[in-house]
Amino acid sequence: MKTFSNIIQGLACSAVLLTMTACGEKEFYNDEQYRKECYIVSGDDNIFGQEYTFGEKSVGYISVYASGSTPVEHDVTVTLRPAAALLKSYNQRIYGTNYADYADLLPENCYSAPDGWSVVIKADNSYTLFPISVNVDQLDVTKTYYLPIEIAGVSDYQYSASKNYVLFRIYMRNAYATTKSDTYYQMYGTTIDLVNDGNTFTQADPAAVPTVFNATKRMIPVTDNSVSVIPGASQNTENTDRNSVRLIVTDEVYDRPVLGDDGLPTGKTIPTLKVKVEPLNQGSTCVQVTTAYDLVTGQELVSSFNPADETFTLNYSYRMPTDRSGSNELWHRVREEMSRMN
Repeated sequence: MKTFSNIIQGLACSAVLLTMTACGEKEFYNDEQYRKECYIVSGDDNIFGQEYTFGEKSVGYISVYASGSTPVEHDVTVTLRPAAALLKSYNQRIYGTNYADYADLLPENCYSAPDGWSVVIKADNSYTLFPISVNVDQLDVTKTYYLPIEIAGVSDYQYSASKNYVLFRIYMRNAYATTKSDTYYQMYGTTIDLVNDGNTFTQADPAAVPTVFNATKRMIPVTDNSVSVIPGASQNTENTDRNSVRLIVTDEVYDRPVLGDDGLPTGKTIPTLKVKVEPLNQGSTCVQVTTAYDLVTGQELVSSFNPADETFTLNYSYRMPTDRSGSNELWHRVREEMSRMN
């Protein structure tokens, strides 16, 4: 009986211990185990980016969090502010004296905080979103823009000493390309050399036939309806501001003839948008561009964009100022079919 009594007492003690342990666990998980800190979500070097669309004053967001194992007990106001000095420090630390690589500060007239510079993390929550409105129409796509933002103060708790700011990077996009990642088009085309004696274009070699070529081309947005790209079969990706052409997608509808496998018109057409091809920049060292014509019929060869399959069909002639054939200017007439890859 003594042994049985000892067993009963042991079970009772175990039950009490289990009850105490369960209560302790419940209290443990209900209590804050880590110090609460407000911080801005970002990646390496406190960088976070957002795409903005040309032709729109669109809104992006950064996330403001309160760390800890439990949500905040009451509303917490976090006040933010622009902090240009942070970008200066970043440029000096990353690029040193390579000033050409420095990122640019987003101009004040290109952004706003539509809801003001304070946000509230609501009770029983852990984060909130801070909206930033940006107009990229006046920005230069060849430059890198940041808007540095830091926490100026919090109504309760404290803010992180290392994640109290973000270098908010501005990416630009349109319907054809983006600067957030490289946008590539697969191109198939033909080219033939022409000479211009000042009055007319003729084939540089009368017996020559168009040369077939293909390439993967990077396309860069310029405005809401235009992009830049290296012309023809050129592989010169240096000095792209001088060597690139601009493709401008217009609102003018062009019924493009559908060609058969033999390259001849089938009698069918598809609606496309006319495209203008011109130099990206003007100058004595920049690429030159002119309209392409059929050398037999004299008919203009039209460039267009098909929104249905995101394909450019381009016809144009280009040359660099140094391209010559004897005393005459040397031009390269090209036809390109470019389809978006990503």
